[in-house]
Amino acid sequence: MRPIATCVLVSLIIGGVFCVPCSAAQGSAGIGSPAQGNQDFERGLAEFRAGSYSSAAADFARAEAASPGTTDALLYQGKCFVHLEDFEGAERALRNYLSAHRDSADATYLLGFVLHRENRPAESLAAYTKGAALVSPTADDLKIVGLDYVLLDDYPDAIRWLEKAVEIDAKNKDAWYYLGRAYYTRSRLAEARKAFLKLLDLDPHDVRAENNLGLILETEGQPAAAIDAYRRAIAWQADSLRPSEQPYVNLGSLLMEQGQIKDALEPLQKAVEVAPASAYCRLKLGMYYRKVGQLESAQTELEKAAQLAPNNAATHYQLGRVYKELHAIDRAQAEFDRAAELQAKAAGSKSASPIQ
Repeated sequence: MRPIATCVLVSLIIGGVFCVPCSAAQGSAGIGSPAQGNQDFERGLAEFRAGSYSSAAADFARAEAASPGTTDALLYQGKCFVHLEDFEGAERALRNYLSAHRDSADATYLLGFVLHRENRPAESLAAYTKGAALVSPTADDLKIVGLDYVLLDDYPDAIRWLEKAVEIDAKNKDAWYYLGRAYYTRSRLAEARKAFLKLLDLDPHDVRAENNLGLILETEGQPAAAIDAYRRAIAWQADSLRPSEQPYVNLGSLLMEQGQIKDALEPLQKAVEVAPASAYCRLKLGMYYRKVGQLESAQTELEKAAQLAPNNAATHYQLGRVYKELHAIDRAQAEFDRAAELQAKAAGSKSASPIQ
């Protein structure tokens, strides 16, 4: 059964006028209110505005302990925890706040975001439904609603809400990106291309968009153009402090498929360097090492990939091939059996495709 959020949000979007709720990350609830005359609370606000979220969270905790329920300390503590990516702490603070402030749209929407980040999409949608009954959702709110439906493997509804998000805010870069990814996952390549080109209109050097255009070109059987797109994406992030591993691994993998073996190694190694905890990057590097006969290196990378993603059938299959070539027959058979078991499970149940 589809979560009730769809019906409620549809009625609000068709019949209502959108207004902008308080930002989940910032917000202004209660600032300047006489009831907030609490030194710890005021100090917490100053720390919050300065970006000192750990200190602010401690101040808000003291403010709440000194005057329970008389300030917005718990709401702001929840915001601090979101910035700190402590989503368990954020949920606890927000639920405590909402027990006394049930009609707080700010806290309700923020709780929906927190539940999404905790990978609890159905509960997140319920929170967004409640928030929508209080204040009309923004484009950013609908973006998260769309991503909740992605987690539920409901791409038609994911696309619906992401399309609504860009209707509300045509300059929302993240919404365009996730909409493009949803289209791509559903093999709607023409629409995906339009979404990524729109993103490039907004940000001519958006690495994510260019990388995904490479994926589209690769899917359409244009490997040379795809390689160029991946290389552009890599060049655009040359000075980034937090580069994405995606264009590196995609470039290396495609070069390997095209027989350009020598050129494939460097981007695959860079992908693992950028994202050492990525099982997919280690899988691709392990496959490269097996292809060139470096079996010990292949074993190392594939064993790490299996540790990082123990339920990936492709990794177990590739590791089995390496063990077989190393004449470790029992270990090879165990990996082949595990791969077959995982493939059988996957055939019996659909799993959500990740948005990269």
